[in-house]
Order: sequence, then structure tokens, then C-alpha cells
Amino acid sequence: MSEEWLLNNMRKHWKLALLGFVLYLVFLFVLTPASWWLRLAPLPAGVQLGPVSGTLWRGEIQQLSYQQLRLPAVSWQLNPWSLLGLSARLQVQSGSLQVPEQPYLQATIKAGFGSIRLQNTMLKLPVANLLPYLQLPLPVQATGELLIDIQQLQLAQQQCLGLQGQASWLDASLQPPTGTWLDLKHIHASLSCEEGQPVLITDPENLLSLAVRVTVSPAGNLRVQGSLLPDASLPEEVHQAMRFVGQPDANGRYSLNF
Repeated sequence: MSEEWLLNNMRKHWKLALLGFVLYLVFLFVLTPASWWLRLAPLPAGVQLGPVSGTLWRGEIQQLSYQQLRLPAVSWQLNPWSLLGLSARLQVQSGSLQVPEQPYLQATIKAGFGSIRLQNTMLKLPVANLLPYLQLPLPVQATGELLIDIQQLQLAQQQCLGLQGQASWLDASLQPPTGTWLDLKHIHASLSCEEGQPVLITDPENLLSLAVRVTVSPAGNLRVQGSLLPDASLPEEVHQAMRFVGQPDANGRYSLNF
């Protein structure tokens, strides 16, 4: 009799037990610290994270660094309703756009199975911090800020499927081997995708008449092809420094290929 009563009781309350177990898993999922989730994430080589606070849904990394590039406190907010569509929608922000010479990031990221989409994304980086990653044809120093404004970017299987955006070198200053600092004002470029690779093409309306095409390989390697022709208003030592670049073509332009 007691065994029959126990079986009947279990049949009546198994749904409540299942609901309790599901709620336990939900609360465990919601309240687990973000630091635990990040330990499971496959980070690219060289990326280092500072102290992490918050949860999967809303948290902050005090600092994110990659070699000489450092982002100040990176905060994120995950939209839980996006998970119902089997994707994740994140709002990410780091730094302030008004603080000069400091990296800034604001992005809307949507990640699904095998694909990532960025919308309304803005990234600002000090140009001086980017020089060590460039294999330039002559030794130069540079200041100013690189501002990348992406309206839309779609990546899948390490391929660029779509990209709309602009890039600008703001308050551009360049010091060639002659030692004289040059005020280049601003240099602007457009962003797009070609043959699965992100492409940057500069607007040649600048003091260097810089017209280059920059591609980024899936491994992150940059390829620069184009030419330049310093404006006649620039100091004579700038024109003399062109000998480090090479010989001009029939139109007086100097080729860039690295």
C-alpha cells in the first residue's frame, strides 16, 4: 500500500520536480560570474584580460590588451531575448570618444552559428600605437587618431561577406626621416569587401595625394598597394625623403607596395 501511494504521489508531482530542476539550471546560468564564462572562451593568442566583474548578461573587463594595444574598461550587455533566435546580441563599449589619444570602442555585435555581424560600430585608436604593426618602406613617426566607422560588417568562415563603412586619420601628423613634422590635416578612406577580404581605399584628396588599397588577410596580415605624390606646398625635405621610397613613375608618383 505504501509503495502504491509513493508511486501515485510521484506521478502527481513529477512536473513540479522537473520545473524546480529547470529553474535551478536557469538561475545557475543567469548568476554564474562572467569570469567563469570567459575561461571557457577561446581567446586569440596574445590577448590578455584584466579583472572581470558581473555576469554573462552584464559585465565589465577592467582592461583588454593585445601587445601594445590596450582598451580601457570594456563593458557589455547581452540581450537575453536574442537567444530565443539561436543567436546572441551584444552591446559593447570601452573608453570615451571625447578623450584624446585613448582607444574607444562602441559596437553592436550579433553572433550566430558560424557568423558574426557588426552594426553601428565605431573604433578609435591612436595612430602611434599602430605603427609597430606596419612594415613601412621608410622609418617614420606619426600621431593622430584612426577613426573607423562601420555601418555594417558580416563575417562567416573567416570571409568578409559584406562591409559598409569609412575610416579616417584625424589630425594626421607625420615625421619622415628628415625630422620635420608635417601637418597632413585629415585623410579619409572607404571600407568594403572584395573577394572575401576587407578592403580600405583612400581618398587621394590629401596633401600626399595618397591613393592606396589596403587588404586584410584571414590571418590578419596587411597588404598595401598604391602610390603617393607629395603636394608642392610641402617642405623640400619631404620631396627629398621620397628617395627612401623609390623612383617616381612617368607621372611623378611614387609606388607603395608592402
